[in-house]
Amino acid sequence: MTRLRAPVLAKELTPAELTALDGADVERARLEGCALARQRADRVRLEGVHLVGADVSETRVAALSFLDVRAERCQLSLGEWPAARLTRVELRDCRLTGARWSEATLEDVRLVGCQLDYASFAGARFHRVAFEQCRMHDTDFGGADLTGTAFVGCELRGVEFGGAKLGGADVRSSTLHDVRLAARDVRGLIVNRDQAAVLAQLFGVVVRER
Repeated sequence: MTRLRAPVLAKELTPAELTALDGADVERARLEGCALARQRADRVRLEGVHLVGADVSETRVAALSFLDVRAERCQLSLGEWPAARLTRVELRDCRLTGARWSEATLEDVRLVGCQLDYASFAGARFHRVAFEQCRMHDTDFGGADLTGTAFVGCELRGVEFGGAKLGGADVRSSTLHDVRLAARDVRGLIVNRDQAAVLAQLFGVVVRER
């Protein structure tokens, strides 16, 4: 797996509160337990921030930028963050059910133990990204650039990969169930032997030992 650049955070961060999302511009702070659900914002920027237990579910942010952010146990479900930019970000034990991050750009991003059922990353661009022990049921990566993305120990069920760029994407240690993709989409996808047999069956290929 390609080595990711981890978030760069100060050793000591100033505890801060955030009650309004619109126009939020926060640097070098620890934000804990923020209740921001269902808010709307034109612009949000976090840099060098440790986010713990925040609820930003059902939010709509037109322009969101996370740089050097670590988020733990956060509720991000049903958030609409089109064209969001995440750089050197780690999301751990977060819930992104139904999140819509279409056309987002993720660079050096690690998601660990996250739930991404019904989330959409349609048209998003992934550069040095790893999903680890994540659950993805009916997650939409349609048309996304997943080149080199690692799926480590994930559950991929009913995932949409149609039209995605999968060169160097690695799903060997994950489980695949009813994934949706065409034969042309699998070029360069890294799979194990059992997964290759499943994909062959999906595309109508008959494999016989003798």
